[in-house]
Amino acid sequence: MNNKICCFAGHSGIIETENLKLKVYEKCEELITDCGVTIFWVGHYGDFDRLAANCVRELKEKYPNIRLELILPYVTKSISRCKEIFYHNFDCMIMAGMNEKIPKRYRIIKCNQYMVNNSSYLIAYVNYSFGGAAMTLEYARKKEITVFNFGNCNP
Repeated sequence: MNNKICCFAGHSGIIETENLKLKVYEKCEELITDCGVTIFWVGHYGDFDRLAANCVRELKEKYPNIRLELILPYVTKSISRCKEIFYHNFDCMIMAGMNEKIPKRYRIIKCNQYMVNNSSYLIAYVNYSFGGAAMTLEYARKKEITVFNFGNCNP
């Protein structure tokens, strides 16, 4: 069976609005019902990732066959200490495939590229043309996966 994957990218600091949450929720549901997406990949870096993960968790109640998977560039102390919390909130945790010699400061960028390389869709919230979220959005467009950006920027 060929699972379709949707990943997320957005700013670490956002003003969480009900409007943004509703847009992300509705787009995820559309991808489930109309496009056959069954797996959602999310990082653990900030506000947009939390918003996206919460939307998918809510959708899991309606569509129990979908999966929410946490994609990591490296294991942090909080993840090591609180594994049961992460296992309770995600269907699994996956270490992004990358060369172990990549410096830690570049691993989130490489992790985001790993998610894009293995996804059919990207849901983004990018308002600025700089930073990791903008780089991921630009990378996804070059890879020609389907992109939905709910922010104001089109790098």
